[in-house]
Amino acid sequence: MEFIDVLKLRQSTREFKQEQITDEELQAVLDGAYLAPTAMGQYDNIKLLVIQDAEKIQKLGEISMKVMGMDKSPTYGAPTLIFTLHKDHPEDIFIGENSAVIMENMLLAATEKGLGSCYLMGLCQTIYKDAEANKIAGVPEGFRMVNAVALGHPKNPLSPRDLDRSRIETIR
Repeated sequence: MEFIDVLKLRQSTREFKQEQITDEELQAVLDGAYLAPTAMGQYDNIKLLVIQDAEKIQKLGEISMKVMGMDKSPTYGAPTLIFTLHKDHPEDIFIGENSAVIMENMLLAATEKGLGSCYLMGLCQTIYKDAEANKIAGVPEGFRMVNAVALGHPKNPLSPRDLDRSRIETIR
Protein backbone atom coordinates (compact mmCIF):
# COMPACT_ATOMS: atom_id res chain seq x y z
CA MET A 1 0.00 0.00 0.00
CA GLU A 2 1.31 3.47 -0.88
CA PHE A 3 1.93 5.70 2.14
CA ILE A 4 -0.57 8.35 0.96
CA ASP A 5 -3.20 5.58 0.79
CA VAL A 6 -2.48 4.64 4.41
CA LEU A 7 -2.96 8.29 5.38
CA LYS A 8 -6.27 8.51 3.50
CA LEU A 9 -7.49 5.28 5.08
CA ARG A 10 -6.58 6.22 8.67
CA GLN A 11 -9.63 7.27 10.65
CA SER A 12 -11.04 6.97 14.14
CA THR A 13 -12.81 3.66 14.68
CA ARG A 14 -15.45 3.65 17.40
CA GLU A 15 -16.98 0.21 16.82
CA PHE A 16 -14.87 -2.91 17.04
CA LYS A 17 -15.39 -6.62 16.55
CA GLN A 18 -14.75 -8.52 19.76
CA GLU A 19 -12.04 -10.76 18.31
CA GLN A 20 -8.58 -10.01 19.66
CA ILE A 21 -5.88 -8.80 17.32
CA THR A 22 -3.10 -11.26 16.54
CA ASP A 23 0.37 -11.13 18.06
CA GLU A 24 1.71 -10.28 14.59
CA GLU A 25 -0.70 -7.33 14.26
CA LEU A 26 0.19 -6.11 17.75
CA GLN A 27 3.91 -6.37 16.99
CA ALA A 28 3.49 -4.34 13.78
CA VAL A 29 1.78 -1.56 15.75
CA LEU A 30 4.44 -1.64 18.48
CA ASP A 31 7.17 -1.56 15.82
CA GLY A 32 5.62 1.67 14.59
CA ALA A 33 5.96 3.06 18.11
CA TYR A 34 9.58 1.93 18.40
CA LEU A 35 10.43 3.77 15.17
CA ALA A 36 8.98 7.10 16.32
CA PRO A 37 11.30 10.04 16.96
CA THR A 38 11.41 11.49 20.46
CA ALA A 39 12.64 14.82 21.73
CA MET A 40 16.36 14.52 22.43
CA GLY A 41 16.11 10.70 22.22
CA GLN A 42 14.54 10.44 25.67
CA TYR A 43 13.49 6.82 25.27
CA ASP A 44 14.35 6.03 28.91
CA ASN A 45 11.47 8.28 29.96
CA ILE A 46 8.85 6.41 27.92
CA LYS A 47 7.09 3.06 28.31
CA LEU A 48 4.32 1.41 26.35
CA LEU A 49 1.63 -0.42 28.31
CA VAL A 50 -0.47 -2.97 26.40
CA ILE A 51 -3.78 -4.07 27.93
CA GLN A 52 -5.75 -6.90 26.33
CA ASP A 53 -7.73 -7.97 29.40
CA ALA A 54 -11.40 -7.13 28.68
CA GLU A 55 -12.23 -6.71 32.38
CA LYS A 56 -9.43 -4.18 32.93
CA ILE A 57 -10.40 -2.25 29.79
CA GLN A 58 -14.02 -2.15 30.95
CA LYS A 59 -13.07 -0.92 34.44
CA LEU A 60 -10.83 1.83 33.02
CA GLY A 61 -13.66 2.91 30.74
CA GLU A 62 -16.10 2.99 33.65
CA ILE A 63 -13.79 5.19 35.74
CA SER A 64 -13.41 7.60 32.83
CA MET A 65 -17.17 7.60 32.10
CA LYS A 66 -17.88 8.56 35.70
CA VAL A 67 -15.44 11.49 35.57
CA MET A 68 -16.70 12.72 32.18
CA GLY A 69 -20.39 12.08 32.91
CA MET A 70 -20.67 9.95 29.76
CA ASP A 71 -22.98 7.01 29.16
CA LYS A 72 -20.73 5.30 26.59
CA SER A 73 -17.26 3.99 27.31
CA PRO A 74 -14.42 6.01 25.77
CA THR A 75 -12.66 2.72 24.99
CA TYR A 76 -15.37 1.92 22.39
CA GLY A 77 -15.27 -1.80 23.14
CA ALA A 78 -11.79 -2.20 21.68
CA PRO A 79 -10.10 -5.49 22.60
CA THR A 80 -6.65 -3.86 22.91
CA LEU A 81 -5.46 -0.60 24.46
CA ILE A 82 -1.91 0.68 24.28
CA PHE A 83 -0.96 3.51 26.63
CA THR A 84 2.08 5.70 26.34
CA LEU A 85 3.53 6.29 29.78
CA HIS A 86 6.06 8.99 30.52
CA LYS A 87 8.18 9.95 33.49
CA ASP A 88 7.52 13.44 34.75
CA HIS A 89 9.69 16.01 33.01
CA PRO A 90 10.30 19.66 33.92
CA GLU A 91 9.14 20.62 30.43
CA ASP A 92 5.70 19.08 29.86
CA ILE A 93 5.94 19.82 26.15
CA PHE A 94 8.41 16.93 25.78
CA ILE A 95 5.88 14.54 27.31
CA GLY A 96 3.12 15.57 24.92
CA GLU A 97 5.30 15.68 21.83
CA ASN A 98 6.94 12.33 22.47
CA SER A 99 3.63 10.62 23.07
CA ALA A 100 1.97 12.26 20.07
CA VAL A 101 4.58 11.07 17.55
CA ILE A 102 4.48 7.57 19.05
CA MET A 103 0.67 7.56 18.81
CA GLU A 104 0.66 8.71 15.19
CA ASN A 105 3.12 6.00 14.19
CA MET A 106 0.98 3.37 15.93
CA LEU A 107 -2.22 4.66 14.29
CA LEU A 108 -0.61 4.49 10.84
CA ALA A 109 0.89 1.04 11.46
CA ALA A 110 -2.54 -0.20 12.59
CA THR A 111 -4.17 1.21 9.46
CA GLU A 112 -1.59 -0.42 7.21
CA LYS A 113 -2.51 -3.77 8.82
CA GLY A 114 -6.24 -3.15 8.28
CA LEU A 115 -6.92 -2.57 11.98
CA GLY A 116 -9.28 0.00 13.36
CA SER A 117 -7.81 2.47 15.82
CA CYS A 118 -8.84 5.48 17.84
CA TYR A 119 -6.61 8.02 19.60
CA LEU A 120 -7.79 8.17 23.24
CA MET A 121 -6.19 11.26 24.72
CA GLY A 122 -9.39 12.07 26.66
CA LEU A 123 -9.35 8.70 28.40
CA CYS A 124 -5.93 9.38 29.87
CA GLN A 125 -6.74 12.96 30.77
CA THR A 126 -9.61 11.75 32.95
CA ILE A 127 -7.90 8.82 34.67
CA TYR A 128 -4.14 9.48 34.84
CA LYS A 129 -4.34 10.84 38.41
CA ASP A 130 -6.78 8.17 39.60
CA ALA A 131 -4.97 5.73 41.91
CA GLU A 132 -7.43 2.91 41.20
CA ALA A 133 -7.09 3.33 37.43
CA ASN A 134 -3.30 3.31 37.69
CA LYS A 135 -3.42 0.16 39.79
CA ILE A 136 -5.83 -1.59 37.40
CA ALA A 137 -3.69 -0.66 34.39
CA GLY A 138 -0.41 -1.55 36.10
CA VAL A 139 1.28 1.80 35.63
CA PRO A 140 4.81 1.61 37.10
CA GLU A 141 5.70 4.04 39.86
CA GLY A 142 7.25 7.26 38.58
CA PHE A 143 5.34 7.11 35.26
CA ARG A 144 2.03 8.58 34.21
CA MET A 145 -0.47 7.86 31.47
CA VAL A 146 -0.27 10.41 28.68
CA ASN A 147 -2.47 9.00 25.94
CA ALA A 148 -3.74 5.76 24.52
CA VAL A 149 -4.83 4.07 21.34
CA ALA A 150 -7.75 1.66 21.04
CA LEU A 151 -7.08 -1.17 18.59
CA GLY A 152 -9.09 -3.93 17.04
CA HIS A 153 -10.76 -5.20 13.93
CA PRO A 154 -13.29 -2.58 12.83
CA LYS A 155 -16.98 -3.56 12.65
CA ASN A 156 -17.18 -1.62 9.38
CA PRO A 157 -14.37 -1.74 6.82
CA LEU A 158 -12.04 1.23 6.64
CA SER A 159 -12.72 3.41 3.61
CA PRO A 160 -10.44 6.10 2.21
CA ARG A 161 -11.15 9.74 2.95
CA ASP A 162 -10.91 12.46 0.32
CA LEU A 163 -7.90 14.70 0.55
CA ASP A 164 -9.19 18.10 1.71
CA ARG A 165 -6.47 20.68 1.18
CA SER A 166 -8.71 23.52 2.40
CA ARG A 167 -8.53 22.40 6.03
CA ILE A 168 -5.18 24.03 6.72
CA GLU A 169 -3.99 27.30 5.26
CA THR A 170 -0.66 27.15 3.49
CA ILE A 171 1.43 30.32 3.58
CA ARG A 172 4.23 30.65 1.03
